[in-house]
Amino acid sequence: MKTLKYILVLMVATVFFSCQKDPLKEINDGSWNKEKNIISISFSDQIGKTTIVRTDTNATITFLDFAEDFSAIEITSLEVSYGATASVAVGQKLDFNNPEKTTTIIITPVNGEPLTWTIKAGQYVNPYKGTWGIQSFKFKWDDWNGWGLQGEATVASKMTSATAGNDDIITFSAIEGADVSGIFYGSYERTKGTDGAYGSYKSPAGTDWSDKFGQLPNGKGKYYINPDNSVSIEVEGSSKKLTSVGTTASTATTMTYDLNAQQIWTIDWNDYYGTENQLKMAYKIWYILIKQ
Repeated sequence: MKTLKYILVLMVATVFFSCQKDPLKEINDGSWNKEKNIISISFSDQIGKTTIVRTDTNATITFLDFAEDFSAIEITSLEVSYGATASVAVGQKLDFNNPEKTTTIIITPVNGEPLTWTIKAGQYVNPYKGTWGIQSFKFKWDDWNGWGLQGEATVASKMTSATAGNDDIITFSAIEGADVSGIFYGSYERTKGTDGAYGSYKSPAGTDWSDKFGQLPNGKGKYYINPDNSVSIEVEGSSKKLTSVGTTASTATTMTYDLNAQQIWTIDWNDYYGTENQLKMAYKIWYILIKQ
């Protein structure tokens, strides 16, 4: 009788465990993996970052590109969900030569239905490209004491030596490439105007303020369009990049430079409201450029 009980228990246990689901089956065969995302992607001649938006059934990617031929935009990097496969590969060229500038990429997961991603290219219009004249060059000053040493004026009204630079010509080329950080650049040049001379920045007291006011430099070099759309300029023979912020448009642009902290301790208290103190307390300069 005891032997019969043991046999009965063994049979019940066998039936019970044979009905249990293998907890590792889905992990081992990959059936759990239904991910079909594009994690990251980039393209040749791309400006800025790629925007990836995914909902349950809709998936879109948008990016800006400065290419002139949108029929052959190359994929330079691509990362998809673990185990998933893409209908395209790095090095492959996509055709955006249609009114909507769109194409598709299909991502197939390990398990489940594939997902079609819509890829939309936007044509980047370089707001700086072209030839510009100087409409005005101004600065602001303030010693932050609240005693009236503050104001705004044209640079030439305080340093007449700067007047010669008011007719200079500024030229930004088309985008020519990207540096090691992926920042796009082109050629920059500031040339003399009809008077045949560059301006200088010597005050009536004889102080040379070129380091402070020479932010849009003379000569040739490169300009870099930063991710925030600000511009950095580096002239030949110098490793210093001069960065402006401001607004751009097709016919006018404002290039603003925030200057280093004022040297409050150098104030001439005997000529508190004089030009030299105003130049010492300058904290912002800006150019308004007009497209030629």
